[in-house]
Amino acid sequence: MARNKKPVSRKELMIGREIQEQYDRGAKWDVIAIDYDISKSKVQRLAKAYRDDCDRRA
Repeated sequence: MARNKKPVSRKELMIGREIQEQYDRGAKWDVIAIDYDISKSKVQRLAKAYRDDCDRRA
């Protein structure tokens, strides 16, 4: 059974945008995770949530 996605807060979307911008400039996921002091998987999840939100709004 698939889990429902938790809604993403505005704060998480803002952080996701910053993470995605750093990644687009060539930063590695590991380096970004260290900068934000969160796990690599959470960094990737926040960036994906931001991308999904952009796609949804488009």
